[in-house]
Amino acid sequence: MSSKLSHSFGISWRKALVSLPRLVPDAILHITSPEGPQPIVLDVPSREAHLIPVYVFVPPKNNQHHHLISPGAHLKEALSHSPDDHPPEKYPVLIDFHGGSFILGSCQEQTPFCAQMCRELNCVVISVDYRLGPYATYPAANLDAEDVVFAVIDAQKPSYRTLRESINRHMDKEGRRRIDLDSERIAFSGFSSGGNLALNLALGVKDDPTIHRDWLSPVPWSHSRDIPVLLFYPSLDCRLLPHERPRPEGLEAPNGFVERWRLEAELMPTYLPVARRADPRASPGLTDVKNPPLLADGKVAGEYGLHPKAKLFLVLPQFDSLHESSVVWVEKVRAEGRGGDMIVEDVKGVTHGWTQFPDGFISDEHRKLKVKVFEKARTFLSVWWDLKGEKEKEKAVIKEVDVEVLGKAGGDGKDEKHPGKGLDVLLESQRHPGSG
Repeated sequence: MSSKLSHSFGISWRKALVSLPRLVPDAILHITSPEGPQPIVLDVPSREAHLIPVYVFVPPKNNQHHHLISPGAHLKEALSHSPDDHPPEKYPVLIDFHGGSFILGSCQEQTPFCAQMCRELNCVVISVDYRLGPYATYPAANLDAEDVVFAVIDAQKPSYRTLRESINRHMDKEGRRRIDLDSERIAFSGFSSGGNLALNLALGVKDDPTIHRDWLSPVPWSHSRDIPVLLFYPSLDCRLLPHERPRPEGLEAPNGFVERWRLEAELMPTYLPVARRADPRASPGLTDVKNPPLLADGKVAGEYGLHPKAKLFLVLPQFDSLHESSVVWVEKVRAEGRGGDMIVEDVKGVTHGWTQFPDGFISDEHRKLKVKVFEKARTFLSVWWDLKGEKEKEKAVIKEVDVEVLGKAGGDGKDEKHPGKGLDVLLESQRHPGSG
């Protein structure tokens, strides 16, 4: 029997309700993200003949957001060069995952963020429409996330070529120069449950109980470049449902239709059964961060723990039932020796998901905070991708604490909250590159 027909009426009508936003046509993106670029919608081949829909954002032609172009430059280039004079330009790749408790959400809500990163960093952004409950069950979303990563970085996978050919068919249709994807300069981003997936990609698990063998990161430990990971209010510990979690002071109990109709309480267990909630890939915050010791010959004893090239940018809203589990994880990362690879942005006065709300639905102050957080996320990517070629100098700056940080920062031995400058200095230097 089809999985769509095998659920009770109570599950089916709830799923239909939370899926209504998916009926909105992509044309709405011209309103929600007017600056563009607009996404190319493709399917990435996955395991077992499954196709993964993705929204691919390619930097716009004549990208004025990225760098200044002299008048007539493109005309001169067109007159002096044929299209085959140069190989396709390689673009860094950000792979992004929407939120929604593994039961709802879509790539549409990610478009403003993805388009902004694309045009301001001159990178390709791939937003993944991974499988959701109740029609899929854990670990389907993890497998989809990994297969998209393989399509970007693993030339041995058929999807590697398929993804690039699909993008370039669109480029040909638009009369634009073909592009390539930089398989070394990659990054991950995720919001809420999407943050769960993004972090999972940077973790290796020994003797994983879900698959009964080692479950390694899709990115080999030998990867040559740093891997920025943007975690926006991620769900790191899924042992408790939203209504069961401790609530921070000032966060009122929910009383909307989601709670009244028990949408999350009824639907979330259809994706992640109770018996699997504590599995490392279901709750990545419970996974060991520390890497195994080196062997006598200098080789790694196993690719377990947090990827040695991972660099973490964690955004924590004050009013969020996920806040406490994130604080616990932050202390774990520091205790296991990786605090120097993490920046924590503790944002006061905002709620879970505020960055994804349309601007018209949030206050001016919260809108400013969203702009600031996205600007810092962009800078974090720029630094660790080394887009300006000044990585060593900028790394020292970005490791300083930028805002009030939970506990110590980068293993400096201090436990009190304290403000720093870090990203603010870097942002200013990028606005005025000749002033430093």
